[in-house]
Amino acid sequence: MPPPPISLADTAGLFSAELPARIEQGFERRALAPRIGVVLILLLGALADYGHGERTGHWVVLGAYGLVTLLAAAGARARSERVRSWLPLAATCADAAIAVYVVADHVPRYSGEAHLATDAVSLLPAYLFLLQTGMRLRPRLAALFAALVAAGWATALALLLDPARLGPDGAHVLVRQGMGLAAFAVASGFVVSTTAWMRAAAAAALRAGEERLMLSRFLPDGVATEVVRTGGTASVAERHATLLSVDLRGSSALARAYPPALSIAWLLEFRRLVHDAVTTHGGVVDKYVGDGVLALFLDGDAGEQAGRALAAAEAMLDTLTALNRERSRAGRPTLRVIAALHCGPVLAGVFDDGRRAEFTVLGTVMNDLSRIERRAKEEDLDVVASADVLRRFGADAPERLAPRSLPPSGETTLPRLFALRLGAAERPAEKGGRGLPSASPSIVTDPGSVP
Repeated sequence: MPPPPISLADTAGLFSAELPARIEQGFERRALAPRIGVVLILLLGALADYGHGERTGHWVVLGAYGLVTLLAAAGARARSERVRSWLPLAATCADAAIAVYVVADHVPRYSGEAHLATDAVSLLPAYLFLLQTGMRLRPRLAALFAALVAAGWATALALLLDPARLGPDGAHVLVRQGMGLAAFAVASGFVVSTTAWMRAAAAAALRAGEERLMLSRFLPDGVATEVVRTGGTASVAERHATLLSVDLRGSSALARAYPPALSIAWLLEFRRLVHDAVTTHGGVVDKYVGDGVLALFLDGDAGEQAGRALAAAEAMLDTLTALNRERSRAGRPTLRVIAALHCGPVLAGVFDDGRRAEFTVLGTVMNDLSRIERRAKEEDLDVVASADVLRRFGADAPERLAPRSLPPSGETTLPRLFALRLGAAERPAEKGGRGLPSASPSIVTDPGSVP
């Protein structure tokens, strides 16, 4: 049985699982600062013989923890995956052990030592390492550290604290020690819960960033951000779009007349040309279909979309003109394209059936576009736009477009169509080619009046 499909929205667990490994990169190196701080505290305690225990014991603990600190830093550079995987657990246990030692070393045993119960020196390692462990964004590891320290603290109180030896201050010291342990337990709960929340938030941010990076190869920044923010299939919604279809004319004849390698190279050259023109003007290449390219313009209002689509088509034709000059000089056949523009409401977003996710658009506008392209081929025109596209420009339509109304076709549902003259595009000479007729009385001088 094949594994169940993983959709865009199901990747949260995967990113959450790999997040600690990313955070662990260089963590032990960054953790050297707080560990060195604790080593200095232990060093001062050993020099001053502060707390309980023999002076020799202080130096032994200091040396052992210093060694653990060095081993943790060295282990982070180890090539063994097994060593690196066990390092966080080993470091956490070592940190918990030293925190318990410092707390136990400051548990008052006689009446003259009551001040040790609230000494900041005794509490600093426990809280410092609790926060440091939480920074790993591993809630279970933070909970383990808290449990080890709390258990060690409680055991030290049970074994070392004797209220009878403390005299009149015994009950007061016992209450303060109990309150200190309770405060640590509350702080631990807060750190563990915050670590869990930050882990989920960081995983979501990491997932969104990588998804946006992946989608930005195919979508404009605004669209990619929206797709990530709304979570894949949830982003499918009705919106206005301007569509640009570009078809390479005569590709079948080229394939028959030239070797396959050359035909494919020229097809890829055509695709790159269209892709660069579209993406430069804020569009997205939706798909390649044989020798055709479908581009979408989704950002901005309807007028901005139409302007970008028209600018992309014009840039494409200008680049193609320059390319054809080079091809002619090199003795290669020139390329000719047909561009069709249409706009209207579409369903746009990531359509994910559980097997494959694809960003595309659906709607009657798509169906109309294919028929507009077919009409352009029948009329042997270079650029054809629907009245819906021209209407978006109003009275500000560039005069160089010289829109010429095409005679109505037999398809009643097809919008009015106009042949356009874009840029300085030079149409390749073709035997029997009719080309784009020159200006005539049928030219529309005010596209805003197009019905």
